[in-house]
Amino acid sequence: MPTRSKFGARAGAAAKAKAKQKGTEVLRDWLALTWFTDSTPLLGLRRSVWNWLLLVGTGVIGYLAGATVPLLVVGLLFVGSAVTVGRAMRVMPARRRFVEGLVEDTRQVAGHPRSTTAVQIPASSRIKVSRWGAKNRPVVMDVTFAKTAPAAPPLARGLLEKALEQVPNPHTEARGGWVFSTNPKTGQLHAEAAPAGDERLHQQREIAYLRSKFTDWFKLTPKQLTDGTYDLQVTDWTTREHPTEGPVPVPAAVQFDFGSHNVAAQDVRDGIERACDAEYLRGVEWIYSWADGSLEISGVDPESVDAKRKRSARWVADLIAGQAKAVRTKDPATSRVTGWQEEVHGSPWVPIAFTADFGSGAFATGRDQRAVENVIDDAMTASAAGLVWTYEWTVGATTTVGARAFPSNHIAALRKLELKRLRSVVEQKFGGRRNDVDVEVASWEPCDDEAPVALPAQVRVRFGALDVSKPETRDAFEQHYDGLYTACDWHYDWRSAEGLVNLTAVPRLANAIAFPENGTPLFEEMIDKFRDGKIYIGPQKGGGTFYWDLNRVAHGLVGGRTGAGKSVALDIILFLTLWCSDVAEIVVCDPKRTDFTWTPEFPSVIRFAAGALEIVDAVAYARQEMDRRQSLLKKRGVRNLRYLRRLYVEHPEFEAEDGPVPKRLILFFDELANFWMKSDNEDIEAQKATARSQMEELGQLARATEVNMILAAQKPDKERMSTQLKEMCEFRLCVGPVNEYTSKQILDTNHGTRFPEEGTPKGRAWATTSELGFRVVQIPYLPNATEPCPWPESIAPIPRGGTITGSKDRLRAQLAAHGYQQVMVPNSDGGREPRWVLTDEPVAPATTQAVPVMLDKPAEEAPVAPVPAAVDAALGTDPDDWDDTW
Repeated sequence: MPTRSKFGARAGAAAKAKAKQKGTEVLRDWLALTWFTDSTPLLGLRRSVWNWLLLVGTGVIGYLAGATVPLLVVGLLFVGSAVTVGRAMRVMPARRRFVEGLVEDTRQVAGHPRSTTAVQIPASSRIKVSRWGAKNRPVVMDVTFAKTAPAAPPLARGLLEKALEQVPNPHTEARGGWVFSTNPKTGQLHAEAAPAGDERLHQQREIAYLRSKFTDWFKLTPKQLTDGTYDLQVTDWTTREHPTEGPVPVPAAVQFDFGSHNVAAQDVRDGIERACDAEYLRGVEWIYSWADGSLEISGVDPESVDAKRKRSARWVADLIAGQAKAVRTKDPATSRVTGWQEEVHGSPWVPIAFTADFGSGAFATGRDQRAVENVIDDAMTASAAGLVWTYEWTVGATTTVGARAFPSNHIAALRKLELKRLRSVVEQKFGGRRNDVDVEVASWEPCDDEAPVALPAQVRVRFGALDVSKPETRDAFEQHYDGLYTACDWHYDWRSAEGLVNLTAVPRLANAIAFPENGTPLFEEMIDKFRDGKIYIGPQKGGGTFYWDLNRVAHGLVGGRTGAGKSVALDIILFLTLWCSDVAEIVVCDPKRTDFTWTPEFPSVIRFAAGALEIVDAVAYARQEMDRRQSLLKKRGVRNLRYLRRLYVEHPEFEAEDGPVPKRLILFFDELANFWMKSDNEDIEAQKATARSQMEELGQLARATEVNMILAAQKPDKERMSTQLKEMCEFRLCVGPVNEYTSKQILDTNHGTRFPEEGTPKGRAWATTSELGFRVVQIPYLPNATEPCPWPESIAPIPRGGTITGSKDRLRAQLAAHGYQQVMVPNSDGGREPRWVLTDEPVAPATTQAVPVMLDKPAEEAPVAPVPAAVDAALGTDPDDWDDTW
C-alpha cells in the first residue's frame, strides 16, 4: 500500500488534536452548564437543579425497575444527555463570545490586556459572569480592571459603569438595570442585574449624578480624574416622596474625598456649596463640613436649627460680599459665623459673632470701615432687633473685621453706641469729603453692672488732612467736644505733627473753690511759684493749674462783669505779692477808692495812689524805677535781673557796691477807665497823657527789669485804654459771662460769651496767654476777712472747719510772726488807719487759722478813739459780697 505523505500525517494529527480539544471543550461545557452554572430559571428553579433532579429520578427508576424496563432507563439517560449536550454546545460558545465581545467593548476604559501568541489571556479572567439569566443574558458579573485604566480612579469608575449599563440583562425590557459596587478586597467592579422596582437602581443613578456634579463643582480636569485621591461615597440614605415616582431613596450623607485639591480659599468653598444648593435639590437642606482633604455633606430638615443657621450664615456672607463688590475690591470677600444666639435668649439661628476678610487694600480708612459698619448695622437691626454690633478691624496684609453682637442694655453695646455718636458728631463738624476724621476710644470709665453707663476715659481723634496747628481749629474742636458731656471735663493733648489730639477725661471743674489755707501743699506750691515769678490764677478746666508767668508775659489785663469775682482775682494777686514781701513790692492805683484802700496797711505797698495826680506820680515812679534798673543792668552787662542775681552770687563785691538786687515791682491799677475819664483841668489831662505814654513804655521795656503792670477794667475799649497798651498786656483774664462787645475788648475774641448768663459759677473766667491759649479757670474764693464758707455743700465741697481765713488776717498774722507790730496813724480824711512797723522784739508766731486783728485796739499801743464805721468799711472789714449769688 502506498505510504501517506508527511503533510497528510501532520494534517491528520492536527485534526485529531482539534477533535480531541473540541470534545474536551464540549465535555467541559456540558459538565459546567448542565450540573453547575446553568442558572436559567425554569418553573422557579435553575436548570442545573432540574438536571440533578432528573438524574436522581432516573437513577431511582433504574434501581427500582431497571431489570424489567432497562431500555426505558437507557433511553431516558440518552435523551437527557443528548438534550443537555446539545444545549451546552449551543449556549456555552455563545456565552464565551458574549464575554469576549464585552471585554473588547470595555478594553479601553478597563485597561484589559490583549492576548499574544506567547501569552493567552482568556476573557473570563477579565470579566467573570457568575450567573446568567434568560436569553443568555448575564445577571451577576465581576469585572477586573487594570490599576492604570481610565476607570481605575474611584471618581472615574462611572466610565466603566456607563459602558456596562449598555449590556442587556434579563430585566432590560422591563426598564431594569445594573447595580454596581466595588469589592474592597479584590478591587473588582461587581455588577448585578436589578428589576425596575429595585431602590438600588435609584441609588445608583443618584451616585452617578453626584459624581458628575462634584466633578463640575470642583472643576476637575480629565487629568485630575486619573488621581486616585478623588472619591465619592454615599454614607447614609433616607427616603423622600417624589412627585411622580412616589417614595425614593435620596442621600442623607455624602462624603467626597478630594485629597490635595486646593479649596483652601473660602470663596472657592462657598462657590461649591452654593452650586450644590442650586443644582442638587432633594427636599433637604445641605449642611457642609470641610475637613483636611474631604467634604461631608448631610441633609437635614429645612426647618431645623442647623438649616436655618446655614441660611443665616449664607445671608451674612452675601451681605459682606455685597460691601466688597460695591467698592470693587481686588480680592473676594469671605466670612464665617463664629457664634450663635443661645435659645434662652432668642432664636438659636440668629448670628451673634462673625469674622470677615476683605482681602488686601480694602477698607483701609476709618471712613470706609464706618460705612461698612453702618450698612451691617442697618441690615442686622432689620433682621434681629435688640442687638447692637461691635467691630474690631485689623488692617495688614489683608483687611479683616471681627463682629460681635450684644444686647442693647449690655455695657459693650452702650459703648458701641456712644462711640458711634462721637464719630458722627465729630465727623459732621470736622470731616469732609476728602478728609477722613476718626475717633478711637482707648479706655472707658468703670461702670456699675446693674446700671451701666458708657463714658469714655481716653479718646484719640485723628483729623486726617485737617490742619490742627491753627488755634482757631483747636478752639472750635474743644468747644464742640466739651458740649458733648456733662459728667466730666476733658484734657486735650494736641499733637499737630501727627494730626491728632489725645483726650483724657478729668473731674469737672468745681463750681466753687476755697483759697488754700496756710501750710497746705497747694499753698506752699503757689508761694514757691510766685517767688519764681508765677502768679496763681486757679485750677483750669481739663486738669492742672493755671499760672501766669511774669517772666514770659510781663503785663496783664483783668476785666469782667461786676460781681462776677474780678475783685477776688485781684485780691489773690495782691495777697501773693504782699505775702512774698521779700521778693516783691507793689504800687497800688485805686482811682475808685473802694476795693483796695486797705492795702496801704502793709509794708509791701510802697505807694498808694487814688487821685489823678497821685496816680501820675505813681506811674512816674515806676518809670523811673525801670530806668534805674536798666542802668544797673547796663553797668553789669547782663540782660535781666535773673542774670544779675547769678552775677552777685559769683561776685559778692558787686552786690556790696550796688546794693541788693531790686525786688519785683508790680504796678497794680484798678478800674483804669476811671483814671482816663476826662476832666476840665488841662494841666491834669496833660499829665495824664504823660502817664499814658510812660505806661506804654513800661509795657514795651519793663520785662527785663521785672517791673510788671496789672491793669483792671470792666470794658477796656480804645477810649479808656490805648490799643498799644492793651497789646502789651498779653495775659488776659475775663471773669464771668460778658457780651460779645466786652469779650472782644478784653480777650480780642468772643470766648467770654460762651458762659451762659444763668448758672455760671461765680469766679468762672477765661484766662489766656499767647503760649497757653485760652483756658477756663475757676478763681478760688479769698475773702478779705475770715468768714464762714458762703456756698452750700450741694454747690461745692466745704473746706474743713467750714470757714475760710481772710487775706488780711493771714497777712497780719504773718507780719506779727516776723516781728511787725500794728499801729494806727492819721489819714488825710482826719481819721486813723493801721500800719505795720518792724519792732526790736519779735512776736510769738500766730496759728494758721489767723484771728482778725481788732483795728480799734492795736497791740502795744495806748488806747485811741474808736475807728468810725465808714473808715472800717473802707478798710474792707465788712464781709465780702461774694455770697450775693448763693
